[in-house]
Amino acid sequence: MKCCACGAEKCDLVYHYPAPAITSLSSILEVETRVYICSACGHMQSADLPDVQKFYDTEYQISLTSEDADQLYDVVDGVPVYRTQYQAGLIVDFVDLPKGAAVLDYGAAKAKSLFRLCERRSDISPHVFDVSEDYRSYWQGWVPKEQQATYSAPAEWNGRFDLITAHFVLEHVREPVEIFSDIARLLSPAGRFFFSVPDVLGNPADMIVVDHLNHFTRTSLPVALDRAGMKIERIDTSRLRGAFVVVAVLKQASEKVPGPERAAVETEIRSLNACCESWHTAENLVATAQAGSAGKKVAIYGAGVYGTFVYARIRNSGGAVCFVDRNPHVHGRDHLGVPVVPPEALPADVGILYVALNPAIARKAMADLGLDRREGLELVYLS
Repeated sequence: MKCCACGAEKCDLVYHYPAPAITSLSSILEVETRVYICSACGHMQSADLPDVQKFYDTEYQISLTSEDADQLYDVVDGVPVYRTQYQAGLIVDFVDLPKGAAVLDYGAAKAKSLFRLCERRSDISPHVFDVSEDYRSYWQGWVPKEQQATYSAPAEWNGRFDLITAHFVLEHVREPVEIFSDIARLLSPAGRFFFSVPDVLGNPADMIVVDHLNHFTRTSLPVALDRAGMKIERIDTSRLRGAFVVVAVLKQASEKVPGPERAAVETEIRSLNACCESWHTAENLVATAQAGSAGKKVAIYGAGVYGTFVYARIRNSGGAVCFVDRNPHVHGRDHLGVPVVPPEALPADVGILYVALNPAIARKAMADLGLDRREGLELVYLS
């Protein structure tokens, strides 16, 4: 497989799991999961979906269940903080926008982060672009029709934008350098490109979702941007959990950006291989718990990617009586045909609870809720 970031001819297969596979929307696809690493730049990438363009045009419908549907990012002092409002705050913190700035949300979906930004800055001129028609109804009333585009951004937008944002978009595309190049043509000479992509080492779930074709690293991101005529102005891994937040700008025509140091690439590859091993460990922990769960009622904490991972591996041996999740938007719904309940509604007779969360936060989450002290409840962690 050819590297999508640096163009090297060969990447090494480092992780393989037979069907079923997990998507970033926590659905199940009956395809294999294959993950590769590039030894030249440390980029990690997954095999293409059978029809990736159709998947995003007609099947990938993020948060379309209602106008208010959103992804829970955090709970602070009992108050839920949703991803779109948090992302809008990051834009304000990272980019000094001029008055009347033209702003494009690239891969916008419902464009809720741009909407939140407009609430803070009523002077900006919002534009939206997506590869699907599914979101047009969400843009009506606040984005002028001539500032909406689908499938391709029009040539008359070339060099227009003071700011282009892309929130968790680039991991989904087959050829990220082509998308970076498209964004570069739309930026004004002094424009900023603000984007977020998963950090697979900060959020290992990114590695196994098959619709994330690219898993960017600190060494591969600058290489891909450089090939598209851009360079990193700022990169941060602390402000958005499990993600890189990046601000990029256009390079000067004669500017040379140094490639990654060999030692840095090798360090990245060692860490990525360890991430692969962590998923094999998780598979073994689930299998062991499953073997000892006979006669016990089972639940899964987390109705996201980790929870879907667990469900896919226990579904043929009794499955789970419920998913447990703190996000009020999913309460009362079914996930994979199983009801989703808040933590306080976890049935008293559940004997095993798979803690299907990022291992970095899983134990603290259970302690905060007191579930690690609940009598008769066995917690199964993925690490």
